[in-house]
Amino acid sequence: MPAITITASNSSTGTLTLSDNGSTVANRGQIVTWIIGPNSGVSSITAINHDTNSSDVFDPDPAPVGGNSRNWQGTINPNLAVPAFEDYYIQWTDSSGNSHTYDPRISVNQ
Repeated sequence: MPAITITASNSSTGTLTLSDNGSTVANRGQIVTWIIGPNSGVSSITAINHDTNSSDVFDPDPAPVGGNSRNWQGTINPNLAVPAFEDYYIQWTDSSGNSHTYDPRISVNQ
């Protein structure tokens, strides 16, 4: 299960620093988790959406984890034709309440 930790943010540019450098590799059927790291400057994730110019590799789409968690999870479609990739957007809020968007990529090879 790939876990992507947000380790830092830049509220001037909207850039996030991700544990996998914004280039995730996953397999069909795997659950991908986005974790907001401590002291990252990220207050919350408000949405994770796919870019309409790339494949939609998630089924179901990423959503908040239940309870009081600030983390999100999405499942890679187990029937996805591979190889495939998705450019997606993480919409996030900084500690001052300002909204930003960052666009990493996920690749599915198996």
